[in-house]
Amino acid sequence: MGLVLSGGGARGAFQVGVWEVLRQDPRGLTREPTVISGTSAGALNGALIAAGRTPAEMLEFWLRLADRPPVVANDRFFVALEKAVAKLALIEPIRNLYHRRREARIGLHLLARHPLFRLSGRLAAGLEYLLTARFDSVSRILDAVDTTYLFSTAPMRARLIEAIGGPIVPKGDVRLAVSAVDVRTGHVIRFVNAAPDRHLDDEDSHYEVGPISVDMVLASASIPLLFNPVRLGGRDLWDGGLLVNTPLAPTVALGATHIVPVLVTAGRRAATRPELSLGDAIERLADAFLENAYNTDRKLLIERNRLATRLPELDYAVATLYEAIRPTSSETFNAGSYLYFERRAMLRMYEAGREAARRWLGAGPRRDTRPGHPPDLGTAEAEDAALA
Repeated sequence: MGLVLSGGGARGAFQVGVWEVLRQDPRGLTREPTVISGTSAGALNGALIAAGRTPAEMLEFWLRLADRPPVVANDRFFVALEKAVAKLALIEPIRNLYHRRREARIGLHLLARHPLFRLSGRLAAGLEYLLTARFDSVSRILDAVDTTYLFSTAPMRARLIEAIGGPIVPKGDVRLAVSAVDVRTGHVIRFVNAAPDRHLDDEDSHYEVGPISVDMVLASASIPLLFNPVRLGGRDLWDGGLLVNTPLAPTVALGATHIVPVLVTAGRRAATRPELSLGDAIERLADAFLENAYNTDRKLLIERNRLATRLPELDYAVATLYEAIRPTSSETFNAGSYLYFERRAMLRMYEAGREAARRWLGAGPRRDTRPGHPPDLGTAEAEDAALA
């Protein structure tokens, strides 16, 4: 049995609720996964499960993140920004006449177009001026900031070591995979604690076999620009969710024959108003990227199964893919929930995970064999099955 845990920031609390229900299923289908593949928040949860932590202990870990955020601001970023702005102010008086005339023309045009008697009009005019007449200055400031992140996750490292019981995730009986992205090459790096199968179907990824360290897990959860990249083996690594937010391939590579994906996006069941707010649009944008990545991976796995059946000489094992466990609505999972580390919000996501897992078990669980869009477990038929 393989468990695939997607990335999703604070939405990782949802996966804890899912796991609590799955491990109590009397049928034993998902009680003891032998393979866990995770990215970002999913890598954190996968490491905690592999280390033998109970759902209660996992939930406490996430709630402590809410009570005591384990990040500190990167002073170097703000010092560099201050110096860049000061330098720009020094050279401002010597800008040539051509630039000044062009900026004046654009400025007069904006003054005529925006209602400057309103604060919103003044802000809009200022932003448009900055992004048109003075974008060269914005670019100069960005180039002068010699650091790439706003917050350091050094306190998170200590917190994770405490939760896991050391700097290395215990090997145990679980084959664990966590995914990260090399900042410079853009390649996916798979850290696995067991040798993968020879049929990887994953040529763009690099597998590294050995003990899974806390630093590897942190690398998988290092959101670009927000958190510091993690340096390992001479490489700077970012969040694996950039390219493989729901890493199915490693579960197959590590020998799983039955795969249960746990996503934190509501997919096509997302409840949106007829008129989208900016928050709705941001949430749908983020979810669309994550859903597209998952749909691509699942279609590849379904096609791989088809080839394994039709061409036995390939020596591929058929991997049964189950429909993903995911939120049944997006009310709790709004645009800010990816980074909303607040106790009550995370408890709601945890409860949503419990409910989603119960519905998933009640509806089958059902196999995912259609190559089109992922099946919608929120349909009336699925709800009737869950009630039955």
